Amino acid sequence: MPLYTIRRVNNVSDEYRDFIIMNKSNHSYAINNKITSLLNTNSWAGKRCFIVGGGESIKGFDFSRLVGEITIGINKAFEFFPNSTLNYCMDHTFYSQMLRGDFDRPGEPPLQSFWKNYEGTRVFLTPMELKEFGKEVYLVKRLLDPEINRENLEHGIYQGTNSGTGAICLAVALGASKIYLLGYDLKAVNATHWHGGYEKRNVEEFSKKLSGYCTDITLLKPLLDQAGIGVVNLNPDSALTCFDFSDIDSILGKTNANIS
Repeated sequence: MPLYTIRRVNNVSDEYRDFIIMNKSNHSYAINNKITSLLNTNSWAGKRCFIVGGGESIKGFDFSRLVGEITIGINKAFEFFPNSTLNYCMDHTFYSQMLRGDFDRPGEPPLQSFWKNYEGTRVFLTPMELKEFGKEVYLVKRLLDPEINRENLEHGIYQGTNSGTGAICLAVALGASKIYLLGYDLKAVNATHWHGGYEKRNVEEFSKKLSGYCTDITLLKPLLDQAGIGVVNLNPDSALTCFDFSDIDSILGKTNANIS
């Protein structure tokens, strides 16, 4: 009898499809390192967190300004921000692409070399299929429906449709009381990302995706408000308008003072 895949169960109930997805995801979670072996729900309790997204607005940003802060870099952020607290990725194919050299650029060091030298904790969302990562990777469980988890990190985080959504949920699950968003532009003007490796992507097509990402993150706003978690967007020109706006200089100041 052939093995069923997620694609084979698209005509059945949502409940059964979710069961199949989560069953495969749980198997993958079981064979890899788990984030809960390093951290728990109270690890960042009462502290603020800065999340570095992929938007153009932070191109050329001096990441040394965030030294001493709790930070989450998303996807390729580790290439330029090697001392972020965590680096989070949602898409497990990114790991395979990096090892294959898909993001490498002629005349520059391979992305994998930056990955090996990265100083923080490498976190991936548990994939929806059986996959084994390297021992340097730690997995966090996925939740299929929008939810703010502040009770137990083992319960997992809402996956969303993009890493930006998951990174916010991860900061919440680790106990952060206030979250600042850098590079959450949710629009693309001249390029899809502030870092390289995505030059082949069509900016117009990616912009359409970003619109959906924006909707997904916005769904979290009432849940975050209910939980008493403040989120501030540090790009006043962002298309993500559901959170309060500020700017990095107003928060960090010239001396990187711990203002919250």
